[in-house]
Amino acid sequence: MEDSRAAELDLVAARAADAVARDEPVDAAVPAFLLRRYLGTDAPELREPLGLALAQALARAADDTSVAGRSAWLSLLVEATAVADDDRIRPAAEALIAVLRAAWPAQTRIDDASVSVEACLRAAEFVDGDGLIQDAIDQLERIVGGSYRPGDGLVGDRDGIRVRASLGDHVRAASALLTAFELTGRLPYSMLAEELMVFARRAPSPDAGLRIQCGAARVLCRLAALHDDPEYRGAAVIAGGADYRAEASHILAGQASCVGTATPSDAAAYGLALLDLLK
Repeated sequence: MEDSRAAELDLVAARAADAVARDEPVDAAVPAFLLRRYLGTDAPELREPLGLALAQALARAADDTSVAGRSAWLSLLVEATAVADDDRIRPAAEALIAVLRAAWPAQTRIDDASVSVEACLRAAEFVDGDGLIQDAIDQLERIVGGSYRPGDGLVGDRDGIRVRASLGDHVRAASALLTAFELTGRLPYSMLAEELMVFARRAPSPDAGLRIQCGAARVLCRLAALHDDPEYRGAAVIAGGADYRAEASHILAGQASCVGTATPSDAAAYGLALLDLLK
């Protein structure tokens, strides 16, 4: 099993490196995967494609106009400081934060608000916070608190009609809540994240694609890590008998057959989830 997963990661890395060499239009998942794979293996063959991918990322981050895209590029730029000493990274990250933050007052979409908040929380320790953490927490509480219905999960707005939020909404909100917990230590955030994932896994999601499924697997891996911590188990109310790591493995096993025909960006998203599972 471990050998097959290593082979999958090598295949994803080869596809990502090839896409970078060809200067194909990719999203932040490709350089993020190359970065984490390189940091985990120190493979010399990844050094050149990673450097090229990070150079391309600066231009693509500036050109991306979507909330999800800008948020992903921001998270990548912050992670890139582990290997890159480039004076352009900080101002690029600050520009992305400013644009994302400016959109918060009018934001109503759960998915956009969640990814935006999470990216800014992750960046807050890298740039001068200027109240960024508290503002991001306030935004998260406004969006999630306004959408949460006990026993029913999240409810969203679609063309003015209140509807049950999608699996993607639940996954992104749960991920942002876990990041908020990591920064603040406030147990209600992680406990609500777990509740949202328990609800999301009960609700049918036939339209959930590879990216959302991989996102769900990554959140489940984070919950599994919390459940592994005796101190956390003693302090939090958690779902008894849950095996989130096994659930994440099952999700990724169901997506593995799609990776060969997926775009390099989607394949990289799968690779990132697989790396989280194998930590």
